[in-house]
Amino acid sequence: MRHPFIILAAVLSFGVVAASQTPSGGVLTGTVKGADGQPMEGVTISAKAEGSTITTSVWTDRTGQYAFPQLPNGKYRVWAQAVGFAREAGEQPLMSGQKAQRDFTMKPVQNYVRQLSDVEWLNSLPDLTPEDRGVPGRMKRILINTCSTCHQPGFVLEKRFDRAGWEIIVNHMGRLIAAGDPPERPGGGKYDPPVLDASGKPMGVQQQLFEHRKQDIISYLTRVAGPEPLAMTPKPFPRPTGEATRIVVTEYDVTGDRAEVGRLDPRTGRTQRYSYRNGETIVEETPPPYNEYRSGADWFLATRSDEQEGGTIHDVALGSDGNIYYSGIGSTNDPSGAIWFGTLYRLDIATQKLRFYPRPQGLGGGFANGKQVDSKGFLWGSQPNGLFRVDPKTGEYKEYRAVTPYGRTYDMVIDREERVWFHQLGADRIGIVDSRTDDISEIRLAPLDEPMLPADAQNDKRAGGGWNMVASLYQKGPRRMGVDPNGDYMYSGYYWAGKIARTHIRTRQLKEYDLPDGRYIHPYKIVVDKNHMAYVTAANGDVFFKFNPETEQFTRYPLPSRGTNSRHMVVDSSGARPVLWIPYTGTQKIAKVEFR
Repeated sequence: MRHPFIILAAVLSFGVVAASQTPSGGVLTGTVKGADGQPMEGVTISAKAEGSTITTSVWTDRTGQYAFPQLPNGKYRVWAQAVGFAREAGEQPLMSGQKAQRDFTMKPVQNYVRQLSDVEWLNSLPDLTPEDRGVPGRMKRILINTCSTCHQPGFVLEKRFDRAGWEIIVNHMGRLIAAGDPPERPGGGKYDPPVLDASGKPMGVQQQLFEHRKQDIISYLTRVAGPEPLAMTPKPFPRPTGEATRIVVTEYDVTGDRAEVGRLDPRTGRTQRYSYRNGETIVEETPPPYNEYRSGADWFLATRSDEQEGGTIHDVALGSDGNIYYSGIGSTNDPSGAIWFGTLYRLDIATQKLRFYPRPQGLGGGFANGKQVDSKGFLWGSQPNGLFRVDPKTGEYKEYRAVTPYGRTYDMVIDREERVWFHQLGADRIGIVDSRTDDISEIRLAPLDEPMLPADAQNDKRAGGGWNMVASLYQKGPRRMGVDPNGDYMYSGYYWAGKIARTHIRTRQLKEYDLPDGRYIHPYKIVVDKNHMAYVTAANGDVFFKFNPETEQFTRYPLPSRGTNSRHMVVDSSGARPVLWIPYTGTQKIAKVEFR
């Protein structure tokens, strides 16, 4: 006799029908066991129809059973994956009204390092190598603070080069860092005396930090990703159990461009691109390309991509027409029926026309990551030294400068009492603008309290902080953020520290939380649903978290692809249960997460 809970779970799962799927179709179920015949919980089961750009994934329960929502008719490729086991796959046709069953037996494998997510890979590396110089985890911290913004750590670790090869690569990275390094000191001022490079030119903060670490990075990469195999014990996350298995993830293949905005119809998977050329709106069909080595669908391939390859899907926004709009950095929806993105464009959903809002001559700094529309209809956006406020009717700009200059403002949000909060990534500050009075204030974050090599501490203190590519080891790195639209808390993701923080919007009382096994996971965007639950993306994790503010406990949920580099996220709270939309910067997909 089946357990009543399993029956209920199956009934609920059949009721979850993705918006992309037609009412008619088949149902696919099955059981997953290990080679020992025991049921396996938390195994990822994925299905993709021939010729489709949509993949649906579910997870097995504690009895090893899985059940897909109703899927459209078609010939499906179905596969099962779990870290430490061979990938099992097969074909399965589905017809209207058909109930198909496909069982899997998972066979363990010895070498499964490439199946690991980036944070699992980092967690598995030794903590005390000669390059760590007696400070446990020093080189892992240096790696994520120096080499994991434009790409993930796995993009580096999956390669194998000797010392000469790594020296060429790391020196090339140093030139890229120097080219994009602002001359200002984080927090304001110049370096006096200036710090000079080998050619006698002044170095910015990122280049200073990089040059101090460069030789250790080369030696460390030669050790952990060199010609000789590294002896290490993989430390994967435990497979999901219980609540963490009760989700359906629908992934859409898309293609994008940083300078334009795309539209995804989740009912069909169709994608289009809107661009602004010579004052005209151009709409083009954009059938997404597919590369199995870049898709993240096969964890053993798990080839991570640089963020810039093939365009970038970074931010998403919910359209009033039921479509998903995606772009490079900095997208938000407008309650009046529009999408804002870029530097600075507004797409009117009803007319399908773009309008450009040029920045007035002499107004320094372009738009950064965060944007949001307030209750009066003004568009607020982050810029390097604070915020801009734009009147969509007149195009008039108003600038708000942060208390601390040159702090590298990143994200911003507006709370229910019209305070505008913003993060200063380069200076570890949280800024606040009272939009009713225009008063500007800030919260200074305490430095990260972790052991540091004295030479590192001296160099990082002299540098004074960091920007978005290279950071001091004491920085927490408030990057993206979120706010409860119906509550009293603002949330911060500490990118360099593996933490989130919760701040009361009136008292400004701040409390920090470590993400489970997440020191190197790069927490990013946070959103809050109508039930006050906070959700956190993790750029290095191929997972997302739910934080319950009542219990102060986290639930870690899996994503079905590897190398997702998932950063942004939005929540749709219009239904009985929240729905999350998560773009995969690393694999050019957008995921829809439904809770069962």
